[in-house]
Amino acid sequence: MNFIWKIRVFCAALLLTLGLTGAASAAGVPKDGVLAFDIVRNGEAIGTHTYRFDRSGGRTEVRIKTDINFRLFFIPVYRFEHESKEVWQDGKLDSLESNTNENGTPVKLQVHRDEDSLMVYGEDGNLHVDREIIPASLWNRLVLDRSQTLTTISGNVKKFEVEYVGEAELDVRGQKVTTQHFRLTGEFERELWYDKDDVLVGVRFEASDGSTVAYVLK
Repeated sequence: MNFIWKIRVFCAALLLTLGLTGAASAAGVPKDGVLAFDIVRNGEAIGTHTYRFDRSGGRTEVRIKTDINFRLFFIPVYRFEHESKEVWQDGKLDSLESNTNENGTPVKLQVHRDEDSLMVYGEDGNLHVDREIIPASLWNRLVLDRSQTLTTISGNVKKFEVEYVGEAELDVRGQKVTTQHFRLTGEFERELWYDKDDVLVGVRFEASDGSTVAYVLK
């Protein structure tokens, strides 16, 4: 497998982690309303992944932005831009919209509440999904209470199992932080770390090309 092909395989795997929800409460929302991560591949920063939270009464709005610009010897080989917005009302997902541009190819996704389910309008067609499904944006720890997730690029449903790895110390912004470490396996595979306030502080997974990808909190 040549190097460029490995990069393409890695990038395809990376898309599955972006959607980066039973109840959107204060748990999982940082005090300053922002979570900003560097995306690191095999120790090299290749992009950023940012969450911005806005809470007002029973409404929570989460804006997520991912920007990847991968270069090989200063030559651009992969460009990825993704923006999504989740709207929660009284602890239930009310809508989700995302726009993605991968190397010039646009993809749009819309999700809206439809009585007791969610209606998904994606690239692979339209479908109804369980109202309690959690988007694969990962910020909401309640994803650990489910067995499937909704990807936030294509709107596909991915099944997984959850393993509690244990308590772990993680380097967060230059300090040791006690976290809870979980592993998701199956159609959607990720390692996730949440702090004592249920805030997402780390993500890691192995891409199909064998490289290790991590989200490092800035």
